[in-house]
Amino acid sequence: MYRFLLVILSLMLLLTGCVPAPVPQLTVKMSSPETGSVVPSLSPVLIWESAGATTFRLLIATDSNFQQIVKDSSNLSEAHYSVPPDLLTGDTTYYWKVLASKGNISSEWSVPWSFRTPAGRAPSQRGAIKVSATIDGIPWSGSVNYTITGSMSDTDNSVPWSFSDVPVGTYTVTYNYGGPSAATLASITPSPSQELSGADTLYFTLNFRRQSVSSAIVNATLNGVPWAGAVSYSLTGPYNVTDTSLPRSYTAIPAGTYTLTYRSGGPANAVLSSITPAFTQTLSANGTVVFTLNFSTQQTMGNIVVNAYLNGAPWSGGISYSINGPFQTSGGTTPRTYASVPAGTYTFNYAGGGPSGAVLANITPGVTQALTANRTIVFNLNFVTQQSTGTIIVNAMLDGQPWKTAVGSGSIQYSLSGPTPTTSNAIPGQFGGVSTGAYTLTYHGGGPIGATLTSISPSPLQNLTAGGTIVYTLNFTGQPKGTVIVNATFNGSPWSGQVSYTVTGPYVDSGYTVPHSFSGAPTGNYTVHYTAGGPPSATLDAISPPTQILPAGGNAVFTFIFTFKGIPGPMPGPVPHPSPTPVPGPLPGPLVK
Repeated sequence: MYRFLLVILSLMLLLTGCVPAPVPQLTVKMSSPETGSVVPSLSPVLIWESAGATTFRLLIATDSNFQQIVKDSSNLSEAHYSVPPDLLTGDTTYYWKVLASKGNISSEWSVPWSFRTPAGRAPSQRGAIKVSATIDGIPWSGSVNYTITGSMSDTDNSVPWSFSDVPVGTYTVTYNYGGPSAATLASITPSPSQELSGADTLYFTLNFRRQSVSSAIVNATLNGVPWAGAVSYSLTGPYNVTDTSLPRSYTAIPAGTYTLTYRSGGPANAVLSSITPAFTQTLSANGTVVFTLNFSTQQTMGNIVVNAYLNGAPWSGGISYSINGPFQTSGGTTPRTYASVPAGTYTFNYAGGGPSGAVLANITPGVTQALTANRTIVFNLNFVTQQSTGTIIVNAMLDGQPWKTAVGSGSIQYSLSGPTPTTSNAIPGQFGGVSTGAYTLTYHGGGPIGATLTSISPSPLQNLTAGGTIVYTLNFTGQPKGTVIVNATFNGSPWSGQVSYTVTGPYVDSGYTVPHSFSGAPTGNYTVHYTAGGPPSATLDAISPPTQILPAGGNAVFTFIFTFKGIPGPMPGPVPHPSPTPVPGPLPGPLVK
């Protein structure tokens, strides 16, 4: 009687909503290919079933314990997966399993199934990719999100990490977010894009730098005693400021090289004798530099002489320069003497001019010198004859990324006209030891396949100076991609359902339903080949049009035209799920379907 009452009470609570309904369970049922079967190609279609699930995770491995992972695909939205080319090897057994999810509810992993790839095809060459990170040059491990794209694409959330059994091809690492706290990504070395060939290993290193909390302090002394007051000066470097009083502190500024320039002001009846420890200093990350302006009331005088030499021989003429110190001036000729100037530290700044066809080699005995009472300091400007040749470099960019000539990448023709004319087809191209003068780069043709030249930067016409280098960049823009659309009609009316077909052209792909769109296809001539399927008791009369050109950025629409030919019933033969053998043609990469 007691148990009977408990049952009645439970039923009443359930009917009144007091007992929560059980949480729906997600399950996965494997469908195709049958476990243990041999698939017809190296690009099989894996199919499973799961009611109510919204996303799936698929694992493919070469062992039943899933320790040797070949593919780990998350967030799949469909209950099937087409294995991409060059992922699997011939005559090999693979194991696969699926996990279904909906929101925060996930199923158990499905019972693993297996399949074997057909024999008669040698394994593709495969390599490995290793991704690591540094912080301020020191190896670092932790959480960071990045994406690898190429013949194999994947996203990971930690470093260091290794990707094994990777197909050959060009791979690019893109940083998404994460990394060391209070740090920013400075670079990806040796390059964000690299070529994997054979059984090699590619190494990508994400280099992070901590944010600077460096500071600079500017103060003053008078006869060796700390002094505060009005002084006009400027601090230049990665951070720039002009101020009119001392002492002063500048915090949270970037690291780098800073120069303090005294302009005017200071204690009454005093002159600036020096800036210590130097007027130019290097501020390290999280460090501090101190500039001290040392003033003195001692009014001692001396002389400053400016001379010039060409290849070791005295030279006179026009030169633009400035002298900074207790006495400040700008000059225009040499030789030149400045008599009876205050003692102190002086810095010579060369601005331009000098012997024709020559360059300034150095200033001796130094650009900064101390003038003492009743003494003379000399600044010697030493010029040497300028070189008569320089270097020309020709680069190219495709959609803002560096491009170079390579097998299958497209050839290019250009010429340089000027004192040393030349013609070439190499990108990048470097021409050393060419005569100075004006050069014009002329583009004749070629370049990246499917792209057009939009500009030459900084200008097609540039002037090469002696010992200098000019760089031309040919900027190409790829043609916009288009969309191939496959529809069907039945007795003249639009129809949707299962049809197996192949799209061939500059891009090759297979479809199993209509209507269907293949986006991101390169421009060119496309054809659709029918394999099987369509409305019951119908035959395919035509594909309209049989072939057509996809314009850049446009659409190409194909229509299967079916008509009723008999008593309603299933079409002969099932629609094959595995991808048919691709028609040979260039494969620019997976398209978004």
